[in-house]
Amino acid sequence: MENQVPWDKIRHYINSPSEEYDPEFSNWLNESDANQKIWEEVYLTYQISGEVSEEFDPDQVKAWSKVEKRIEQSGRKIRFNPTFLRVAASILLFLIGGLSSWYFLQDREIQYAEVFSPYGHKTKVILPDHSTVWLNGNSSLKYATNFNQSRDVQLTGEALFEVTKDPGHVFRLRSGDVKVEVYGTKFNFKHYSDDQEAEVALLEGSVGLFQEDELLTKIVPGEVATLNTTTNKLRVNQENMDMIVSWSTEELVVENQSFEEVLKYLERWYGVTFINDQNLKVEQKLSFKVKTESLQELLSSISYITAIQFAIDGKNVELSK
Repeated sequence: MENQVPWDKIRHYINSPSEEYDPEFSNWLNESDANQKIWEEVYLTYQISGEVSEEFDPDQVKAWSKVEKRIEQSGRKIRFNPTFLRVAASILLFLIGGLSSWYFLQDREIQYAEVFSPYGHKTKVILPDHSTVWLNGNSSLKYATNFNQSRDVQLTGEALFEVTKDPGHVFRLRSGDVKVEVYGTKFNFKHYSDDQEAEVALLEGSVGLFQEDELLTKIVPGEVATLNTTTNKLRVNQENMDMIVSWSTEELVVENQSFEEVLKYLERWYGVTFINDQNLKVEQKLSFKVKTESLQELLSSISYITAIQFAIDGKNVELSK
């Protein structure tokens, strides 16, 4: 295709993300880094504006302007349900995070995009290779915009990955010294900055868990590999996958978890911060499901079991005996 940009094919493959590239388009994509960059910029701008024009100009500022105009609803009253508002807020935060990263997270020739999902939100990210990532609350995902050449991502927090198969390019996830390698699979990974343990739970396919590039184990669907990054102790167990990934749905499932772990789940689910009295110690392990219950309703139920008192002040929750 020489140096001509194949806009028709670009529009086609953006609108048909699951379709394999034909040889002509693949050859154009691999001809030069410039072609690869055009594709990545077009795709990123499409994520922002939802449009690919006849002769596309990958201008993120212009795309954001289009989003702002769409938000303006002069003279119209629109009612949204809470679920819609929650998802919409996450999408807008993704757009803002992506744009700011595009302009400020630059390392000479390599540019990075970074997406942050705040407490109380779940954020969906579509990577340039069409892999899907759901980020849990207080989680961040970072990847280079030349992603199709090197499918590497960095994660802090928790995310559910559905990775597009590409035998020629290994998908690598890094979190500190921990690395997961996959070719095309569905898995959940959790490693927050304040967690001593990194956990990978496999739903489909197969993955390898590494520490400092040393392969520790490979797991099969239904297995969870947990690595204590302080003691380097590894354990692999069969677990309930529905419970592990329930955070990505509209239902939170907790089974036989310590009180400390439960508070972490609830902080991410409700977007609050717990402040514990120094004398508060709860030995019981808890199991419950949360669908539409408010935080106050749930804490009221927990207080009957654990004999705790709570006081909710905005985003802060004080717990005591």
